[in-house]
Amino acid sequence: MAALDPPGGTERPSRGRPTERRPATRRARTRALAIALVLGVTAVPSARAAAVPRAPEDPAAKYEKLKKRADKLSKEYRGELISLEDAEKAAKKARAAADKASGDYDAARASVATIASTSYMTGRYESIPIVTGGDPQAALRAASGLEHISRNNGRRVQNLEALDAKAEQAREKAEAKLEKVEKEIEDLESQRERVKKLLAKYKPETPTTSVGSGSGSGSGNAQPDGASGTKSPITGNSMTARMRTVLQEVDSKFGPFPAIGCMRPGDPQDHGSGNACDFMESTGGQMPSASASAHGDQVAQYVIDNADRLGIKYVIWKQRIYDMRSSGGWSQMEDRGSVTQNHYDHVHVSVL
Repeated sequence: MAALDPPGGTERPSRGRPTERRPATRRARTRALAIALVLGVTAVPSARAAAVPRAPEDPAAKYEKLKKRADKLSKEYRGELISLEDAEKAAKKARAAADKASGDYDAARASVATIASTSYMTGRYESIPIVTGGDPQAALRAASGLEHISRNNGRRVQNLEALDAKAEQAREKAEAKLEKVEKEIEDLESQRERVKKLLAKYKPETPTTSVGSGSGSGSGNAQPDGASGTKSPITGNSMTARMRTVLQEVDSKFGPFPAIGCMRPGDPQDHGSGNACDFMESTGGQMPSASASAHGDQVAQYVIDNADRLGIKYVIWKQRIYDMRSSGGWSQMEDRGSVTQNHYDHVHVSVL
């Protein structure tokens, strides 16, 4: 910045007064402010550096290894590992969010650093005292401008710190989701021998006729592979013999339900193969009443208590899953966005 300094760097001494260095002093202060801003920006910790995993294995590689283990388990355990699939989707979504947050931080950090360094290198800070000279009013205006620049960039740095904190939180969430996937896999793998015996006991079944719909409320028009004589109306009345046995027993003990939904053609999961039914406690996507919710609790518990006898694979109710192939107990599921998708209005039952 020597080219911008006035010759001699000081004012000429006036009569009987000591030499003053006010312009040089101002230049020193503004130069220090500019340097402090640049250093302040570069001193903010890098979110990308913070996102480097503590373990030697990066999250993407770890996810791919876990996915291979999960795919192997799905084949061995006759598919539909809902809790694990749920955790996998959540981990993938969280990792994408973490990558985006880190990218947002890096872009903002580069922008602020560029603004700060450019302001300093072009003399936006240092040239102010030179332009104002000895004009007090001009000096006040210049000082206000400098304060505005400093305050504006200060806000940018604060925003940068907030983005850094957000990126760190996203990274921690992604790590937690990945750990959940690993725990789900380890739990399922620990049950391998028991699950082999369970699957040997309950061989796969398929519906015996083509898919169709109809009401099974005692009208006698059910398909041969469906259920007849039930208290409740049935949508998609086509299912395996094992699922039919479960439906008729549950309907006989707890019916009538507002509706029971079974076969859904094209569904890639158990509803598409006749191995699942939904026992509705309310309709229209509405949250069931307190009494209906308590009724659903009873239905879910009855199926769980009789799982070994009935050949139950898993039960989903109130955003939780009870998988008979795991070590036992309810597992919380991710929020899918609605009453129905989160299984608050129906008890889902899948059979082996």
